[in-house]
Amino acid sequence: MKIKDGVVLTGTKPEIMAVLHPACLIWRNHGQELVITAGTDGVHMEGSLHYKGLALDFRTRYFGLDQSFEVASELRKELGDDYDVILHSSHCHVEYDPKETT
Repeated sequence: MKIKDGVVLTGTKPEIMAVLHPACLIWRNHGQELVITAGTDGVHMEGSLHYKGLALDFRTRYFGLDQSFEVASELRKELGDDYDVILHSSHCHVEYDPKETT
């Protein structure tokens, strides 16, 4: 696993740090090293869970489109319903966002 230069993980909560092990395994199974491209740093949408230490971004630009979808799908399945996995053009955004059950 690598952390892109300048990425800040200070304040990152255990709930999102828990995604690192499964993500590392999935990326490795697809022939790439997991690279964290954003933590609590950077500029994100208003209300982003990055600012609360509950989101991380992982590099995907070295995957083809089909492989990016496959990686995101595998991560989604591994993490379960308390996590959102959102695929962007150059990265995969993962956030801890449990839904309330009624």
